[in-house]
Amino acid sequence: MNPHFLFNMLNSIKSLVRTDSEKATQVIMKLSELLRYQLYESNDQKALLKSEINFLSNFLDLETLRRDNFSTDIKLNAHGRSINSIFLPPNLFTTFVENAVKHSVDTISGASFVRVEIEVNADRLYFVCVNSKDPNYRPSKMFKSNGLGLANITRRLELLYGHSHLLEIESAVNKYEVKLTIPL
Repeated sequence: MNPHFLFNMLNSIKSLVRTDSEKATQVIMKLSELLRYQLYESNDQKALLKSEINFLSNFLDLETLRRDNFSTDIKLNAHGRSINSIFLPPNLFTTFVENAVKHSVDTISGASFVRVEIEVNADRLYFVCVNSKDPNYRPSKMFKSNGLGLANITRRLELLYGHSHLLEIESAVNKYEVKLTIPL
């Protein structure tokens, strides 16, 4: 977890304690759940899909509390299959969602979003993450070499799944989309 995220969260909580103590309590509980997952469940070889979704949901909820005009949505279609019986490597989607949040700023419309869809179909899991994007944003040449998170997750997927996964990344004018298919 990015230390800058924790720094921002703690500052947000400090402000909320003064203005809305009930909301501050909710934020602290969500942050606690996020940290608990990182400390205990993400160290195992496999994690429950349900735990992964809860982690992403808590992360996005916290970002929604921190930012104005920011919306999130997580949709799950397990086709009747219990997400308490599906295991996968922990934090498999975290980098994609963190990047989506980081780059979801849309200065044209003022509103930004991150949408996550997870579908379990037979022996495959389909993950889609879409975020808004400022059409005028151009990465600085200084930052072109960055993107370590994406390079790391790409390598991790290769090590975990070899050629049995599919990762597609599309950058359009107003949105950025990641599609990942993995075997279960």
